[in-house]
Amino acid sequence: MSFLYLSIILSAVIGIIIIAWIRSFDIYEKETFRAMIWAFLAGGITSVLLALGIYEFLRLFGFEDEAISTTLGSFLIIGPVEEIAKLVGLVVVYALIRKQFNELTDGVIYMSCVALGFSIIENYFYANTGDGNEYLLVYRAFISTPAHISFSVITGYAWYRYKKENKPFRTVLAALLIASVLHGVFDALAFSPWFNFLLLVYLYMIIMQSLRMVQYTNVISPFRPSFSELFDNPSGEFAEGITCPNCGASEPKVLTRNSFFTTCGCDVCGYHIASRATIRKIFRIFAPEYKRLSKKLIPVRLSDGRQVLSVYGSAFFGSKGSRGFFMVSEVAERLQAINDELLERFRKRSFISASLLKRFFE
Repeated sequence: MSFLYLSIILSAVIGIIIIAWIRSFDIYEKETFRAMIWAFLAGGITSVLLALGIYEFLRLFGFEDEAISTTLGSFLIIGPVEEIAKLVGLVVVYALIRKQFNELTDGVIYMSCVALGFSIIENYFYANTGDGNEYLLVYRAFISTPAHISFSVITGYAWYRYKKENKPFRTVLAALLIASVLHGVFDALAFSPWFNFLLLVYLYMIIMQSLRMVQYTNVISPFRPSFSELFDNPSGEFAEGITCPNCGASEPKVLTRNSFFTTCGCDVCGYHIASRATIRKIFRIFAPEYKRLSKKLIPVRLSDGRQVLSVYGSAFFGSKGSRGFFMVSEVAERLQAINDELLERFRKRSFISASLLKRFFE
């Protein structure tokens, strides 16, 4: 099999894997793979064709690749051209599946798919420009692809607010300017022999910025249910043979079952019991920090002298067994505190101007 066909297959596989990864951040009202594939294909092809057309037009006026691939060209040409192209790709996607845009996270998710399509197709072209460039397909998949997605999520956010919340179009233009600058900085570092070593540091910064944006949209999502209210209607079923890790009671326990998790309540001590995986899922869903639970476990001593492991001081694990126990009110309070801190951190600790973000998002 020639590398031409192999690169097509490899590009498709990389694209599907990253789409699945992007979808994992869409917590409350997940988009279908079908819609995301459409966004990947339609948005990616549209944006690449437009960008290629603009570059070809510029060449008619003497702008050759050597003139464009400079620090100045990064800011004045590459960043604006490719971010505008991706925005047009998102506009095409929106026209095709506008009914799917029903929460703020969707603007970020679908723009990520468009940017992914753009990057995967671009990577394919780079890898097939000549002998010896085959490695670029994988190399750029790990460097350029997350960068392209990270540049553009702010534009997807702005596009949703413009179309669904009647924000002025200048909101989109402001986002496009920010995305173009972020893109320009990345390419300027890539082209510079003096500052190239900063590229991975900058990539990490913009990826973290993008994750904070997705966290922000999830926290304010209209589809995010109240954690406490999910316990108001038990399933009516009982769990047998479960010993409460807090008080040791072995009586049958009332199950609480919903689309997010399953727990059971101990009538003796009032604590709810859940597996370690379920408690991890609760914090992942209702306070989407995207951090490993193991990093949040700390040893604490309860009032009766027992030594246990605690998650944020609100859910506990004994020294034996995989089940934990928690009070609903305490976990709900902790989840709210985590989300409040997340929102505050997003607004004030972003390397993008905090005042600009406040005006832009609120």
